[in-house]
Order: sequence, then C-alpha cells, then structure tokens
Amino acid sequence: MPPAFFASRATTLNARVAAVAFAIGAFMTLVLSHTAVPLAPLRMLTLAVAAFAAWAFTDEMGVRKPLNRAGLIFFAIAAFAKIQVALGVDAAVRGRYLLAYAGFLLLAVLCWSLAFLHRQRELKVAGAVGLLVAAAPLAAIVVGHLAVGLGVAFGVSGLLAAAQGDAAADTGFVTIVERIFGLWAYVAAWLLWRGHIVDAPRYGLNAKPAG
Repeated sequence: MPPAFFASRATTLNARVAAVAFAIGAFMTLVLSHTAVPLAPLRMLTLAVAAFAAWAFTDEMGVRKPLNRAGLIFFAIAAFAKIQVALGVDAAVRGRYLLAYAGFLLLAVLCWSLAFLHRQRELKVAGAVGLLVAAAPLAAIVVGHLAVGLGVAFGVSGLLAAAQGDAAADTGFVTIVERIFGLWAYVAAWLLWRGHIVDAPRYGLNAKPAG
C-alpha cells in the first residue's frame, strides 16, 4: 500500500494523540490478554493509556453528546474495577470485580458504537459491527444469570460462578471481552488517525471529514 494510505488526515492534534494512545492501549491490552501472570504495574499502565485515549476520543466525538459521556463513565468504572483486581482483592469478591469490569467495558464499547451510528457511512459501519460484537456478550451475561445451562453455552458461566465466590472458576470470558475492546480500539484509532472522527458540534453532523 502507498505511504499516503497510512498518512494522518486528522483535523486536530487531539485526534492524532488519541489515535496513537488508542493503538498503544489496544496493543498492550491484547498482549496482556494472552498471559495469566499478574504484571500489576504493566496492567495499570495499560489502563492509564487506554483511559487517556478514551478521554481524548470522547472529546473528539463531542463530550456534550450523552452517548459519548456515558461510554466514558462506563469505561472509568471498568478501569476502576480492574485496578482493584490488579492491586489485589479478597478471592471471595474478585469475581465480582471482574464481572463489573467485563460488563462496564462492554457497555462503554456499546455506547460508543451507538454514537458511531449517528455519523457518516464509515462510522456507521464500524458502529454496527461494534454494536453486535458488544451486545452479544452483554446478552450472555444477562442470560447466564437467568439460566445456568445457557450461561455454560455462552461461556460466561465461569465468570458468574466466580462472582458468587468460586475462586477457582474459569474467567476466560474476561479475556474475550478484553480482546473485543482491543480490536475495537484499533478500529477507533484508525478512524481517528484518518480523520473520520470529528467533533460534530464543531464541524456539523453532515460535514464530510478528510479521507
């Protein structure tokens, strides 16, 4: 591919910084999802980078918009829960923190994907895919609470068991959620870098960004 394809067309420095931060945060999240080693300092650094990116992303999307604000708040709650896990919490409540982390991280992706649906075609496509990918695991959490058998089928039973105090339960569902967020963050980083995301009140919802 020509070098121009990778050149930034972002209209603001904030968008370029958010793109780079999201890409770094996504990479670190995906790498850490492949290991069970605690690595608390590195995991907290990853959350800090992702939080910085999410803040800049929300500002670029338009912080005055309810869906963008909701996504940022949900992400902040998820990050707080994961920090508690990284620092070390009692085994009896660790599953509850992980469940909160996974659920609120999915809600953040869901809200930001819904916000994409109100933008131009490129973002609508990304939003539709993100909506489907985030909604399915969220539905699995709800269904898993209602029917144990279905929870097993959706792969969320281990996390739900851990939330009830089973320290030995499988929490692989959290890994799936982290990888969903990591891949979504890569897409958001690319959209920011290529100038597809601009502040709607500043440029107008119908404004056609560069790229």
